[in-house]
Amino acid sequence: MKITFLGTSAGIPTKNRYVSALALQLENSREWMLFDCGEGTQYRLMQTSLSSFNLSKIFITHLHGDHIYGIFGLLASRGLSRAEKEVEIYGPSGIKELLETVLRLSQLNLPFEMNVTEIEDGDLYRFEKFSVEVRKLSHSITTFGFIVTEAEKEGRFDVERARRAEIPEGPLYGRLKRGESVTLADGRRVDGKSFIGAPRRGKRVIIGGDNDKPSLFEEYNGVDLMIHEATYTQRDFEKLPRKFMHSTAKSVAVAASNMGAKRLILTHISPRYDKEGRVFELLEEAKSRFDGDVEVAYDLMSVEI
Repeated sequence: MKITFLGTSAGIPTKNRYVSALALQLENSREWMLFDCGEGTQYRLMQTSLSSFNLSKIFITHLHGDHIYGIFGLLASRGLSRAEKEVEIYGPSGIKELLETVLRLSQLNLPFEMNVTEIEDGDLYRFEKFSVEVRKLSHSITTFGFIVTEAEKEGRFDVERARRAEIPEGPLYGRLKRGESVTLADGRRVDGKSFIGAPRRGKRVIIGGDNDKPSLFEEYNGVDLMIHEATYTQRDFEKLPRKFMHSTAKSVAVAASNMGAKRLILTHISPRYDKEGRVFELLEEAKSRFDGDVEVAYDLMSVEI
């Protein structure tokens, strides 16, 4: 599973960071999905190897502009490029009306099907190679997070066991890996399934939208990666005259620690930290509360799990 951050700023873009968007591509697949689509997303995409022709699904956490205003241009450009593959869009109540209104008023006729689903808390969408669970979060408007889980993978072929059984290496190993039964030169009949280990659990990733209660994800124990907004440090948040409904690096790190997450990536960074050269403060605060791997995302950063 490969994740590419296309926008990591909170609210407004900076010289180095566009607003919220990330792409997720499953292993051995050309298709990819988009989570949020802030302004400038399609420009960032042009700086990657991802093609809009292979975009299959878009998941929108909420309807604040920094998370969705880029979707109109992306769909329009995809249409002008004559892409024909259907795009599925998942988002909160109102997203269908918003999209249909913009397309109607701008007289944009897309050459591909656009299938829009309005989501609710607890929804579970199962696809061929993965599933997406929807979790309602705590923000100033209806907002959701997504839990992406890969389908169970086949067990690994036990090469050492095959060698101990004196099975000659070569084409036979390929057949055994596929679970086939083969007859050896000495007359023995062996079942390939007996050399394949137990099925492996697919990777699980949390993608959190804007949210001031990261503890809402704590039931998802042992996730491989938690991606969550960390707009402020705790110290800066406490100084704000108005308490915006966002998380701090500290609160996210505490939640990640409580749930036993293996890895944590912070995103949706307030522009003040770039302008003042203080991004490191978010990282230090998170590290003080979380013992696993932790990073602050930046635009065009890619990670594999």
